[in-house]
Amino acid sequence: MKKVITMVGTSIFENYFEEESEDKISRGYFEDLQEKRAKEFDLEKGKIQSLRDAIKEWIGSRKDKGRANLSAEVKSLLKLKEELKDDDFEVYLLYSDTILSKLASQLIEEILQDLGFDSKKIYTRLIKCLQVQDREEFNTGMSELINEIYRIADEYWDNVIINITGGYKATIPYLTILAQVNKCPVYYIFEKTDALIKIPYIPLDIKWEIFEKNEEFFTKLERDGVSELKGINEEDYADVLSLVEKVENLYSLNNLGIVLWEKYKRGFRVFYVSGLFKEYIGKDQNFRNIAEKSLLELKRRIEQNPQDPDLDHRLEDVDLQGFKCFKHKESNLQVRILYKAEERKTRYGAVEYDIYAGAISIGSDVHNVESEYIETFKRNLQKIKDLGNYEVYKIQKEG
Repeated sequence: MKKVITMVGTSIFENYFEEESEDKISRGYFEDLQEKRAKEFDLEKGKIQSLRDAIKEWIGSRKDKGRANLSAEVKSLLKLKEELKDDDFEVYLLYSDTILSKLASQLIEEILQDLGFDSKKIYTRLIKCLQVQDREEFNTGMSELINEIYRIADEYWDNVIINITGGYKATIPYLTILAQVNKCPVYYIFEKTDALIKIPYIPLDIKWEIFEKNEEFFTKLERDGVSELKGINEEDYADVLSLVEKVENLYSLNNLGIVLWEKYKRGFRVFYVSGLFKEYIGKDQNFRNIAEKSLLELKRRIEQNPQDPDLDHRLEDVDLQGFKCFKHKESNLQVRILYKAEERKTRYGAVEYDIYAGAISIGSDVHNVESEYIETFKRNLQKIKDLGNYEVYKIQKEG
């Protein structure tokens, strides 16, 4: 099912005042509310209700004239419905952190329902901090907007359409880049015309190697939110600086950095491994393949079945000092992994697990007569306890 992400602006009010220029009272309320934030919505109920009533009366009076021109968002969605030749798509109305944008999204939702759009497939979403009075806060709002779009897409960009007809013009460059790197279409309608314009995919040449060579730095930003500017290849310094912003002596990803980093890491899973783990799986390619499949299975079970007893296999008379032992069988060989899984919230509000793999034993190392792997694990606990020394380890996603 297609997901049409539509930015919400205030064109519905502008169109109203263009036709009803004598309504001085509503215009006064509109001007009073222009710089008010969405959190003040309940404090301005009187003005909001008066403005809503005036707009709804105007909407009702246009039933015989057609409703396509009530707002840019309505017009573009009706045109998209024609273009897609499909009534079965979801509409996401993303509104800025202002009273007027919230009210506009409510009015547009009602209009769409009257025009036959399925009410169960219309979603309104507030984008916190998205406003244009404060530049610094606007950047925070843009990050929230990017994050919300990634949440909606849920990695299935073939199903996503971004409609930039409404909303702030300042968001258009970021949304266009986001759409380009994820290969999803962007549509808009010129004001005062009926022409639906599609921005085609352009094969952009992005220096993805910047992320590959500086993975440790970008992964730390992903995990911790901020980081010192350390470990960057000297020749990449200027490129990295274009993707981050400085907060005192720390750096965080800027809006462009978020868009590109999310695209870059989409194709793989990230783990953290100790030097011992890396050395062990470097013995031969078969060990590496088995270890990678086992790590992916470990992550899958933690996410989907955290009560699985094999995630906490007991080792007799061993204090694992906070580590757990994963018991697994891969390619007909027994596998044991000492690991820690730390839960964190992603920028999308979802729960993610950072998995630290400290030690591993495969095949005959697991089931020899004396179970030597247990003693080996026990001896190596001190060597693997400092998670700060673990390295980023990528595993390509299948498919």
